[in-house]
Amino acid sequence: MSSLLYAQQGALQSNLIFWGEISLFQSLDSLRTIGIPIAYSRDKLTNQTITVTQGITVKQFLDQLSNDRIADIQYDGKQIIISPHIPRNYTIHGVLRNVESGEHIIGATVQVLGTRLGTTTNGYGYYSITLNEGEYQLEFSHINYQRKKTEVSLYRNSYLDISTTPKVTELDEVEVNTVTDDANLIENIPSINRIVISGPDGQIPYLLGEVDVIQNALLKPGIRAIGEDASGLHVRGGGVDQNLTLLDEATIYNPNHFYGLISIFNPEAVNNVRILKGFIPPSYGGRTSSVIEVRQKEGNMNETRASGGIGILSARALVEGPLHKGKSSFLISSRQSLLNLSIDDFASTSVRRNRIRFQDLNVKLNFKYSQSSTYYLSGYVGNDRNQVGLNSTRNWGNRMLNFRWNYLFSPKLFSNISAFVSEYNYKIESTEEPGAFVGRSKIADYSIKTNLSYLPNPNNELSFGFSTIYHRLLPGSREPFDQNASTNTIELENEQGLESAAHFGHEMTTDGFSFHYGLRVSGLHTLGPGTVYQYRDGIPSADSTITDTIQFKRLDIIEKNINLEPRISLNWKLNGTTSLKASFTRTAQYLHLISNTISPAPTDIWKLSSEYIPPTTTNQYTLGLYKNLKDNTWELSSEVYYKDIGNNIQYKNGADLVFNENIETELLLSQARAYGLELYAKKKTGKLKGWISYTLSKAESRIPEFDDVRFVVENHDKTHDFSTSWSMGLSDRLSASANFVFNTGIPVTLPTDKYEYEGNLIPHFQFRNNARLPDYHRLDVSFKWDGKKVKKSGEKRKNDDYWILTIYNVYARQNAYSYFYRESPIDPGTAQVVKYSIFGTIIPAITYNFRF
Repeated sequence: MSSLLYAQQGALQSNLIFWGEISLFQSLDSLRTIGIPIAYSRDKLTNQTITVTQGITVKQFLDQLSNDRIADIQYDGKQIIISPHIPRNYTIHGVLRNVESGEHIIGATVQVLGTRLGTTTNGYGYYSITLNEGEYQLEFSHINYQRKKTEVSLYRNSYLDISTTPKVTELDEVEVNTVTDDANLIENIPSINRIVISGPDGQIPYLLGEVDVIQNALLKPGIRAIGEDASGLHVRGGGVDQNLTLLDEATIYNPNHFYGLISIFNPEAVNNVRILKGFIPPSYGGRTSSVIEVRQKEGNMNETRASGGIGILSARALVEGPLHKGKSSFLISSRQSLLNLSIDDFASTSVRRNRIRFQDLNVKLNFKYSQSSTYYLSGYVGNDRNQVGLNSTRNWGNRMLNFRWNYLFSPKLFSNISAFVSEYNYKIESTEEPGAFVGRSKIADYSIKTNLSYLPNPNNELSFGFSTIYHRLLPGSREPFDQNASTNTIELENEQGLESAAHFGHEMTTDGFSFHYGLRVSGLHTLGPGTVYQYRDGIPSADSTITDTIQFKRLDIIEKNINLEPRISLNWKLNGTTSLKASFTRTAQYLHLISNTISPAPTDIWKLSSEYIPPTTTNQYTLGLYKNLKDNTWELSSEVYYKDIGNNIQYKNGADLVFNENIETELLLSQARAYGLELYAKKKTGKLKGWISYTLSKAESRIPEFDDVRFVVENHDKTHDFSTSWSMGLSDRLSASANFVFNTGIPVTLPTDKYEYEGNLIPHFQFRNNARLPDYHRLDVSFKWDGKKVKKSGEKRKNDDYWILTIYNVYARQNAYSYFYRESPIDPGTAQVVKYSIFGTIIPAITYNFRF
């Protein structure tokens, strides 16, 4: 444009010789008469009537044609080219927030009304949608928030933060919901559960009045525990160590308190929980069964609030508020066990255990530096303390510190960069002389990961990134408690490894069909220093078969494993109320929990893949049919799945795992498989709400090196698993809820015969898992009484409170947890089978909850 301006400076800056209403062609011809070099085609332009203001310059007139999108103006240095306006694409992006707290709303739908275009807010509340320029109406919706509509004039890239009001805010309740009315139909990912805190009618009755997001998940298809007092989840036949548990994207290794009966996730501090049990996006890896993604609240940016509750088991409190209103916030949450309770207080047998205490502390800071940049710092500290008799104390707990940075490189390119440290520690002190000792173990992760999302248009999203984790494992040490102890010092060799991965994914939506595919490339480099034992070929590994010892120096690569993990998910929306989904996911796991008990204990250790412990790999195939009825009031689904699990760890009979330097000699590698049918029906609206869940499944494995290579059921196999949960409002302030669960008893190994040795009766076990415990069933109910909402004056109360009365195990069912054997006190020499039940009575509890 510079040469043109140089030649025609006076003409472009002179006033127009015409004004008022005039046709486009007349105006352009008039410009030619005053020497402006105009070039245009009457065949391509539309000769529309335009309005020209008196006194504007030629340059201002040309800018008006461009700004009003009547024509596109191009200055090529010699002439001015007037061409038909070509609509451009622009991007509108921003964050959806809770108007009361400033919290980002995850998984909400952003719909362009009048079109089939839309998107969802991602795991950080961010959305981006690219459209042709024009006037639009956007609607933001989420099942727990009021719908919000806004008018948008999209003629340039725009940033738009939207705030919406919660429908109902009930403190410390849990409701498992889809995030939109038909999310189960449009969601690309099959087999996904979301647990939303502070949802209406969500007071799920549970033990001692506690609200727990993980125990809530056990009421869903395909997710189960061994039984009461059993830590860890088994998801679709996988082991408890095959679940990737994330708290604000940092790994948590032991997410259990109080013998596994509640989780470490304080419901006061939790914003959103997502469980992926079928298709796992390429950005996740390191475990082969599921991803349990827990996100903490971000803290209220608008006002200082406090909430909490007190019950029989624990007391909890949360304080949140702005550091700089609208720009930064803080959150501090704490939970403490009360009354020093024990399972023994409710057990139905003479088997006695000791008391346990636990604490949680959650902290989070949130800094919004600019529209494009937000920083987060979150931390968690949790402890359990178990006093065993008078002479032994066990302590264990998790530590986590995570720094996260969200940055918008452009309206279409979103990034999340995080760096975290996560530790799990265990310590036992026994003061009983002369063998008094102190034992310790620890696992620590130091990680950095980057995820980027690029949204070129509403129908496509590309994601890519990398991650690396430095694992440092201290499997165990034992040393004398004091100078008087005769205990020998034992310290197992530390392990360290670098687990890295790169991933790419593409999510595409077309008319009635969408798919999500990607590839994850992962690997583990096990690093020195370390010792590797060589064993004699052709015979089982044992201490007696060691032939050589190889020493590796610091940072030497002891073992290297690399795996390709392709994933794909397809969604075919058959009509407005029905969709068909299919997926394939391959995953690899390089870290293994070593435990030969049916329920992992805090003392169990973790082990990196090595020459003798290859990575566990899983191929999972899922097919599901989803149907909504009565305007999305009812949500139905039917899914079948098949999992092929390679290098699944099993244990030799009588395996010795305690302070074993050659632990690989006690392990066996099996081929495992799991398959099943999951049925689910949920009623989402109306006075009565709830769901019914049923799973028919099988989990089994075989060890090829055994002569008998039959598949044997796993110890967590449950053929039938049924649960149902319902809630109903009885009045304006009173509501009730009930759960009922039924499942097949877990497998157990019973002796096939017995023999006497040195006067002792010894049972003989021939086959593993050759019998089952009796079927398990239980009914729980709860009643919720809301405090008054208005004062006597008629003014609405600012503070909320409510009471919950819970009755666990209503009909006092003594469900068998296990059998143990002892000599009959009535008939010496005869073995007596004793059933051990965790709970053998009705357990009532009451909790009080508040917010102000």
